[in-house]
Amino acid sequence: MAESRTVEARKADVLASLEGQHAMWLATADSMGRPHLIAVSPWWDGSDLVMATVATSRTARNLAAGQEVRLAGGTPADAMVIDARVIETQEAEKAPDVAAGFEKAMGWDPRQVGPGWAFFRLRPSRIQAFRGYEEIEGRDVMRNSRWLA
Repeated sequence: MAESRTVEARKADVLASLEGQHAMWLATADSMGRPHLIAVSPWWDGSDLVMATVATSRTARNLAAGQEVRLAGGTPADAMVIDARVIETQEAEKAPDVAAGFEKAMGWDPRQVGPGWAFFRLRPSRIQAFRGYEEIEGRDVMRNSRWLA
């Protein structure tokens, strides 16, 4: 059995993954609690995740209704799970600074895809990182939006 990583090592791995991660799963729920799952390409700006989707999509409606989301990235052998809340929503056309940062990090600008896109800023409240069952214990690296290391 491999030695479990320290909280500091897990945090460093999470930050490296967030800075290089360009594909995660985003789970939302509607006002009736029905789940919805999509793949997203979030931009980590150093404190928040910024994602884009069409403002009329089910995901956008769920984000507006529920405010709480869960993102997951990695594999079962090296997973990262993030609980977050929506702290800001902006029409892409009215957010040139966000669009510029998103394009620089992600390589595309939603405004160029077509009209009706929006940016959603997600603030992590809990982040877990674990490599297999051996690291389930001690998997929290962030709680209450505060890093544990």
